[in-house]
Amino acid sequence: MSDASTATPGTPTEQFIDKAVNTIAAMGFLGLVFIAFLTMIDVVLRYLNLARLDGLKDLTEVAFAVVVASCFPAGLKKGNAVTVQLLGKAFGDKAHAWLDVIGAGFMLALFGLFAWQFTTLTLLYQDAGRTTSTLEWPTAPVWWLVSVLMMACVVVQMWVLSAAFNAALQGKPRPSHNESMLD
Repeated sequence: MSDASTATPGTPTEQFIDKAVNTIAAMGFLGLVFIAFLTMIDVVLRYLNLARLDGLKDLTEVAFAVVVASCFPAGLKKGNAVTVQLLGKAFGDKAHAWLDVIGAGFMLALFGLFAWQFTTLTLLYQDAGRTTSTLEWPTAPVWWLVSVLMMACVVVQMWVLSAAFNAALQGKPRPSHNESMLD
């Protein structure tokens, strides 16, 4: 019986999470490439003394939040969070494993706070009818997407915490995708 709390590398659960977070990050990256392409076109148009792209500022005003937020779930899943492994290595594998659990718990609390605050901000923007500066596009749908991405981070981090806890019960730190330079 395999669920998120007992998943190990290569299980269907981990493969599903990997595919989901990588797809979200790839979509964010494509959004960034699209914005860069439009910016390049806008610069060329300015150089040729032609009309600028209408609404590019409005697009970038909201798109960067989505682009950045789309990278967080993959970063959490892959263990790209800032960690201090010196203590864990100094105290041995068991202590290292439990320090990973503590770190994963704090990261879960942090992203829970982010999800709550982005949702609160989104509700304020929605109630105020906030729009972009030039084309007056409503911003609430974009901020709802950012809020949902932060909620996805909470779900991913719950899985990371579960995996770290299971590894700690076995007395070994959770394997990382990015090994430290100290190894």
